[in-house]
Amino acid sequence: MLSTALIEPDIVDFEEMMISDPLVDFYLYHIVNILTVIGMWIAARTILKRKLISFITPNERINWSKIFYGFFIALFLFALFALLDYIIFPNDYVLNDFNGTRFAWLVVASILLVPIQTTSEELFFRGFLLQWAGKITKNPIILMLIIGGIFGGLHFGNPEMEHGAFWVAIDYLAMGFIWTYISIKTNSSEYSIGAHAANNMFLCIFLTMEDTVVGDIPSLFVITNVNAMLSAITTVTTGIIFLFIVMRKYRKEK
Repeated sequence: MLSTALIEPDIVDFEEMMISDPLVDFYLYHIVNILTVIGMWIAARTILKRKLISFITPNERINWSKIFYGFFIALFLFALFALLDYIIFPNDYVLNDFNGTRFAWLVVASILLVPIQTTSEELFFRGFLLQWAGKITKNPIILMLIIGGIFGGLHFGNPEMEHGAFWVAIDYLAMGFIWTYISIKTNSSEYSIGAHAANNMFLCIFLTMEDTVVGDIPSLFVITNVNAMLSAITTVTTGIIFLFIVMRKYRKEK
């Protein structure tokens, strides 16, 4: 429970009947995903008669080294390209109004809760849905387009679309396609679980902007000028590099 000293005086906007403190809303949004994972576990055991791990890997145990490898490679790429963007367009970044305590609570949520949210999505899209679609076709390109398309399409309702719907759509679809393709070729979603967590954690801790699904959270920087086309190009580039690195490692191990 967040201390009352760490949140805005008016937590609830009674006229709109919604949480007005973005940090509290951030916590509540991500706590719900714990229930999502529990619900998927119950459904897997009682309805499908399977272990939840079977939606991640066909092996008896999760390969944590793959998850952490995907996480740190993706995190490095995101940080590198963000730094390059900052060097080229420094005026697009403004240091957020810093409150050490609120930022610390954001970091705690990003480390403990965000990976649960991203993993719940991976369990559904690169786990249940991909395996279900795999009963219809084994073609990796078709599967990539179906699952990646659904994953990206369900993000089209996010406020970020206002920055340039076409390019933001490419942004979402690109990562959906790439993470799905990696999951198909490696026969597990471990790399995509790591990459997805790295993406969301990095954005939550370091970068925020107007019209974003997570709201006005106390990230370190605020992006004041969003170039949707450049963002999409960056996402595609980092995704392709990530794909190359992961597949190269996978082939060597195989």
